[in-house]
Amino acid sequence: MTYNNSVLVGNWAEERLKNEYEFKLFLRKRERRELLLQKSRTLFSHLLKEKSLAISGTYVLYGFNVQVVASDMPAKPKVAGAKQKYGLAMSILVRERQVDYMQNISDGCLMTLSPILTPCCRNSFLIVSAWDEHKRGDQMKYGDEFLLQAENYADPKAPPLYVRYAPASAPEPKDRMPLRLSAVRDSNCRFTTMPLLPCDRLEGLGSPVKTSARLIIKNLVADKCLCVMNQNWMQTFFGAECGVNCANYIDIHGRNTAENLFTLVSDVETKTKY
Repeated sequence: MTYNNSVLVGNWAEERLKNEYEFKLFLRKRERRELLLQKSRTLFSHLLKEKSLAISGTYVLYGFNVQVVASDMPAKPKVAGAKQKYGLAMSILVRERQVDYMQNISDGCLMTLSPILTPCCRNSFLIVSAWDEHKRGDQMKYGDEFLLQAENYADPKAPPLYVRYAPASAPEPKDRMPLRLSAVRDSNCRFTTMPLLPCDRLEGLGSPVKTSARLIIKNLVADKCLCVMNQNWMQTFFGAECGVNCANYIDIHGRNTAENLFTLVSDVETKTKY
């Protein structure tokens, strides 16, 4: 070629100036840590930072971190010939389009169920009493009203966020995900636990919740049980995950099926039992 972008006339000069501008813009964004790669690394370092759970113990305690795990559900869509793993942990989701302006959890983040069971900031929640948020160390009992609080570890001064169920005013589509983080602490944030078997629910009311027990988690306003949307798998920034909702899955015997069964995990050793 006779001419190229080193020639300072015509379109070649414009192209050279454009390249110089884009390179300077790249350097400025890199210095300010505004590149998408840098933002993605910051997001992963905040949300996937490993952390210890509450304590090694038999019962769920107020004021300590737990994981909400659907231990009976497959950890990924079934693939022919592959060994199936089980266990999905309720997690906070930041979408790909939100990475540009969000590198940590915030009001409005969706909740999903992730096969990543390693305790980290996005899948660990503080058990808070709905009546006394300062209660700490007391055993949580069946029938107690509690909140799931997400802690912002990058900014300890940030206001607390709670897992909130937003019921639809009209019939909702099957793929709708109504569980989100919310800075508003209202009745939609309140949950309670029930023993797994219907015959044990009256007698078990008021007894301590064991960390290894399969149980039912119900939203008090909707009067519906927390459930796994096993047919709603999606590709997220953290891999394949499925949705979580509040709905009742009952078999012909009146018992809740695996979609409604959860475990409150407060010790890594608890998960080895499943």
